[in-house]
Amino acid sequence: MRSHIKNYLSITKKEWNGMVVLLTLIALILAAPYVYQLFGKDRIINSNDFNAAVATLDKAKKSQGGDYPDNAPANAPVTYKKAAPGVVIELNTADTARLTELHGIGSSFAKRIIAYRNRLGGFYNKEQLKEVFGLDSLTYAGLQAQVSADPSKIRKIRINKVTFDDLSHFPYLSYKQMNAIIRFREQHGDYESLADMKNIAIMDDKILRKIEPYIAFK
Repeated sequence: MRSHIKNYLSITKKEWNGMVVLLTLIALILAAPYVYQLFGKDRIINSNDFNAAVATLDKAKKSQGGDYPDNAPANAPVTYKKAAPGVVIELNTADTARLTELHGIGSSFAKRIIAYRNRLGGFYNKEQLKEVFGLDSLTYAGLQAQVSADPSKIRKIRINKVTFDDLSHFPYLSYKQMNAIIRFREQHGDYESLADMKNIAIMDDKILRKIEPYIAFK
């Protein structure tokens, strides 16, 4: 009986070595946190250094005359300087750099305004800015006092010479309306006034008033 129990409880040298290795690993794992606390140091952000860096950035931005749009993210790049109070920018002659001086207008919006102006042939009313994609009423309210639109700068459409391809870029007319204008002229001769265009079935008073500033009959 005793011999059976002794044989059951006895271990080989290989098993003993394995047990020693296992116990050593367990001891190292349990001791690791204490060793880290003894020798390791957490890196703590120095708030004074951080604040100094922010102050330096702000100073550099102001020295360049830069500003951030009100709706720009915190990491937005510095934009052009903003126009001083009372300065009015004419929409039909301003380039992209000039337009970025407007409240809330960055380079992307400035490019959109120029692109839309080119499609229209110019702005006859500053409220047309609200037709630019993404430029909402809130943004317009913030800049409306800083802009003007000179109707004399508009590029007119010579309605008796214009082709369908020429009209295709004009944003106020649909495909059918453009086609109807060309076909009616071919069938009935040149237009003499806006009243002649009222005879086109799909051209109502609303659209005619909208395009009137852009139409030239000679």
